[in-house]
Amino acid sequence: MLPGGVGGPKGILIIGVLLVAGWLATGFYQVEPNEQGVELVFGKLNETTSPGLQYNVPAPIGEVIKPRVTDVNQEQLGVRTGARSNRGQDSLMLTGDENIIDIQAVVFWQISDAGDYLFNVVDPEETVRNAAEAAIREIIGQRDFEFARTVGRGQIAGETQELVQSILDDYESGIAVTNVQIQKVDPPSQVIDAFRDVQAARADAERAINEATAYLNEVTQRAEGQAQQIIQASEAYKQERIAAATGDAERFISIYNEYVNEKEITKRRIYLQTMEEILSNMDKVLIDDSGQGAGSGVVPYLPLDRLTERRSDPVAPAGRAAGGIESQ
Repeated sequence: MLPGGVGGPKGILIIGVLLVAGWLATGFYQVEPNEQGVELVFGKLNETTSPGLQYNVPAPIGEVIKPRVTDVNQEQLGVRTGARSNRGQDSLMLTGDENIIDIQAVVFWQISDAGDYLFNVVDPEETVRNAAEAAIREIIGQRDFEFARTVGRGQIAGETQELVQSILDDYESGIAVTNVQIQKVDPPSQVIDAFRDVQAARADAERAINEATAYLNEVTQRAEGQAQQIIQASEAYKQERIAAATGDAERFISIYNEYVNEKEITKRRIYLQTMEEILSNMDKVLIDDSGQGAGSGVVPYLPLDRLTERRSDPVAPAGRAAGGIESQ
């Protein structure tokens, strides 16, 4: 089919052209949605490509590396796995109040720039772990032990993530830290028993304080209630006295007005009312001194006030007067 045969100059040229075309055609490559393409030319980074059909100079001149950039990787601090199965001292950290704390954390990360990831760091996993350990040590060194162990976990995790990302960006590592989780924050294992005793003592102290506060509130509320009761009683008494004084004043004014109009009648009425008030609570013996009543023959020195006492004395002998004088 070749003019002049296979061995002719034109045939050799056509075969060469076909071989070159076939070789160039091998430069097409497909980048999947979860990948980034890293094009190399003579071993040097040429370009980072996005998902889709792409082209690069074929091998051996060019090469394409397609790392998976959507996979979430993790690096643990305090509990080492795999080749780092022996746990070291990276979990023991010094707090701001000079206490030693045992921390376990996990750093989650992804590849953000495949070119930087492949060419700027030798060991990405070790780089992430070292950066995370340095960051969390710096954060813990600025916090107190109790804050880190209790309410400060979320804040420490957030600050650690920001600091780790800043360190990796300075390295131009092409790594994005997606999350940092603080899994365990405890005292060192050598003092855990003593620490638990201290915590139990603090719990007892807190309970005693709560009980004392409850008793204080109860006593205070009771005292406030009694004080309010006394105040209300005082106010009621005050109003009562004011009302009584007002009534007395109005009665005096009314009597005075009547006195102005009818002086003699008013004097007589006041005299009778006063005597009625005075004599109402006294023992009285009435004697008719006109000589017509039954008391005309009473001996003048007879103690008449004793007669009323005899009526109420059940043991007085019959036939004798209350004053010891026999009845005649």
